[in-house]
Amino acid sequence: LNWYRAPGSSSWTSKFCHCVGVIHTNYKAYARDHAPAGFLAAPLLAGVNSMVVQANCHKVVKLSGVLQEFVPGGEVVENVHGIREAFLKEGLRRAAVKGKSADRRGVYFIGKLLWAKGFDLLLELETYYCRKTGDYFGIDIYGSGPDEEEIK
Repeated sequence: LNWYRAPGSSSWTSKFCHCVGVIHTNYKAYARDHAPAGFLAAPLLAGVNSMVVQANCHKVVKLSGVLQEFVPGGEVVENVHGIREAFLKEGLRRAAVKGKSADRRGVYFIGKLLWAKGFDLLLELETYYCRKTGDYFGIDIYGSGPDEEEIK
């Protein structure tokens, strides 16, 4: 989903019969936690987001339930990209053939490396996990960004 205007028309919904917006970034949280006067900017941005989405989408797919509500009753939460179960099963099968452990307790991150993406929360979760189990889980990080050195 983007905020670009439909060429030659007032909205994407007037240009196409069925427009689906896939929303994956929590800009409201970015504004709240990282913008100057974020406590004021976040609700304003949420209102603008909602208006733009409603003007340009018939249906909304959110990749996470933590994203703001855009279209009451007109949105679903679905993982439309990522690692599908078939790939995970194939990895388990290949590990078994090679006689290796298929430990799936670790986590991975692929994307722009910013603290605003929630790495602090991930580290808090890892600390909690360690207190409960006596061990840390593995974290594989793929990507780059302004906070890369500090995060890694």
